[in-house]
Amino acid sequence: MGKIQNVTNDEFEEILKSETKPIIVDTWAPWCGPCRSIEPFFEQLFERHANTVRFLRMNMDQESIFAQKYMISSLPTFVVFKDGKPFNSLIGAKRDKLKDLVEKTAKGK
Repeated sequence: MGKIQNVTNDEFEEILKSETKPIIVDTWAPWCGPCRSIEPFFEQLFERHANTVRFLRMNMDQESIFAQKYMISSLPTFVVFKDGKPFNSLIGAKRDKLKDLVEKTAKGK
């Protein structure tokens, strides 16, 4: 199994055009304690669902365009994209809600 890909806004836009699976983007920053605490759990979800969901991470300190475009004002925020558009999101490092979000996304809901 690979690793979760860290992407720039430009890389994300290219992936968004071509990816057929739903995408979940973990928006984070190095100074964000909750972002660091949820990261290992997000990686566990990636290991379980990488066949059905594309997992990405994006550093909001470096990619403010993404934050502005998708109105990210709190970290971490997890944004789900389906068919090239934002479909769902979760604000905060809430393990149970993140698990539900990923599992629903993996099932196409």
